[in-house]
Amino acid sequence: MYMIRIAFCLICLNILLLSCKKRGCTDINAENYNADATHNDGSCLYDSDDSIKINIIPTFNDLELALDSAYNTSEGYGVKFTTISFYVSKLAHQNDTINTSSLYDFRDNGNHLLAAELDYNSFPSLQGLIGVDSINNHSDPSAFDNDNDLNIENAGTMHWGWSTGYIFIKIEGKVDTLSNGIFDHNFSFHAGTDAFLRQLSFDNIEWVQTGENTHTFTLSLSMSDFLSSDANTIDLKDEFITHSSSGQLALTEKVVENFVNALSPQ
Repeated sequence: MYMIRIAFCLICLNILLLSCKKRGCTDINAENYNADATHNDGSCLYDSDDSIKINIIPTFNDLELALDSAYNTSEGYGVKFTTISFYVSKLAHQNDTINTSSLYDFRDNGNHLLAAELDYNSFPSLQGLIGVDSINNHSDPSAFDNDNDLNIENAGTMHWGWSTGYIFIKIEGKVDTLSNGIFDHNFSFHAGTDAFLRQLSFDNIEWVQTGENTHTFTLSLSMSDFLSSDANTIDLKDEFITHSSSGQLALTEKVVENFVNALSPQ
């Protein structure tokens, strides 16, 4: 009998402890946030006007980069970037997709890559592409909707033509290889074609609330790492042009790999 009483008391104590653990929505950003809840029961509701933004900030040696400004490379060259443009496509988490293709143009749009009316909670990680997938890459560029970045009017010089499709990555600028202050040596990296489509993947994304219903994910694009990575260094004195043709595949490969590796969450 004594043991039965002890067991009964333990059961009652357990029930009491569980009842103290109040279930509800514990996300402060949700419409039905419950400040008294201590356990999230998955009931959180979000405003239908929730939106997300993705920004990309180019840097050089950990400082924000400005187009047409001079920086020093690891070889001691002076370098100025005049164009940083590229396509990011099919960003998604599992079956939830953010975009088809978005064109990043640093000169025209600053740090902005895309915005969408979506719930940030649906995207704890992201997978996507640098470039344009093969089907869209060889589709009629005039057939896309007017607000689509793949439409020929929006793509502009980022589209080569029907056979080769879009330029996936365009990096252009000037370099002073003699260290005399004269930037008279141009470089032009135009990477594209299906062979140079590359995967992107970001895990454990930290979305930052930047408005009442807006959350932002920011990436850093290190142009110093782009020129000089651990595996591949691009020497602008000798490696200064590629349009992804058959005789330029080694440099194009280096450009694409360095570029993907230069992107990281801020």
